[in-house]
Amino acid sequence: MLVHIPDHFSSKFKFDFSKTPTSKTDRNSLSKSVLGFILGFSMLGLGIFEMLTFIAAEQKGGQSFMMVEVFAFIIILIALGLIIGSILSLIRYKKFYFDGDNFNIIYRPSIGVKHKLTESINNYVGVRLRVLFTQVGIFAKNRYIIDLYHEDASKIIPLYISTQNKDIRNIWENYARLFKLPALSIGERGLVKRDYEDLNKSIKELYIENKLPFIASGKIPSPSSLLIEEKDNSIFITPKEVYWDTFSSLFLFISTTAMLLLVMGGIYITFNGSSVPLKYWILGGVSLFAIIYFIIKLFSSYCIDIRDNKVFVQDIVLGSIIKEDFIDANKIENVELSYNPIIDRYTLALISDDKVLTFGNRLPVNDLLWLKDFIIRKLVGN
Repeated sequence: MLVHIPDHFSSKFKFDFSKTPTSKTDRNSLSKSVLGFILGFSMLGLGIFEMLTFIAAEQKGGQSFMMVEVFAFIIILIALGLIIGSILSLIRYKKFYFDGDNFNIIYRPSIGVKHKLTESINNYVGVRLRVLFTQVGIFAKNRYIIDLYHEDASKIIPLYISTQNKDIRNIWENYARLFKLPALSIGERGLVKRDYEDLNKSIKELYIENKLPFIASGKIPSPSSLLIEEKDNSIFITPKEVYWDTFSSLFLFISTTAMLLLVMGGIYITFNGSSVPLKYWILGGVSLFAIIYFIIKLFSSYCIDIRDNKVFVQDIVLGSIIKEDFIDANKIENVELSYNPIIDRYTLALISDDKVLTFGNRLPVNDLLWLKDFIIRKLVGN
């Protein structure tokens, strides 16, 4: 029978293998469930109070406010959903036992019976690092997940989960060395594998040892979106055009519309002989700040400066460099594309154990692929 086991539940998780046998439980945060209870019961009380208040008013011969009653009913349904969801999130869990050779997996779903699985450590493909995007209302965050990867998704073992990116690559590499398995990551061309013995090797070292993955392109002529200049032992790469980010354009339109409505409302109030309320000035200030911010963001750009020993990434606004950072070229272990679901675009990342530099989030993905291979060729002297 096919058993569907959902993704990891935790946002904070660390499997300790310093002693065996060992075990760890993956379940939803207790604080989140308690917060869901509090919010759910608060909304339930508000919805019931509003519903009873208007029912009592109608019984006394008052006017019927059908829209208010419908709104109160919707609030009650949302509250019940929060309460039930919080209860179910506490019930479900996955527990993992490791005896040094085998993993025993116990999955307890919110509704239904427990499922038990056993798998040998020898059947795992590698230690995978991935980023899982999480959206909660208007708030977005990433969960950085390191797991023992198995072709059967129900047998995947979480090793480390965090919403913080601190030292995540070193943690990933240490787990790979612990199990003596390849380190896996998700690239734009599928699953990328690197043997645990090669984890500290730079791109240059992998190239010398003929272990560098196939480089598909990266040769001149460059894409029409990029300008490549070589001068004074440096290679400068800059976008030729301004690429408008969809979300920035949308928020700029919303901010501008809000400002126009506030100005029109202020003019109307002034012509009627009244003073403009303080809230108009506050909202106007917020809208003006948003307009300036998104205009600057829309016309921001970057420049990559590749030298013999360092690669510089410069943030440019209206022709001026406002920020510059660099990474040691001899320590770069990977150049890869990472997907950002917030803006539905890819960015290019230069990765070492010390830091990660990202850029190019508004370039077409095919141009980023070309740029990735071009940079790799320059790093290995090709």
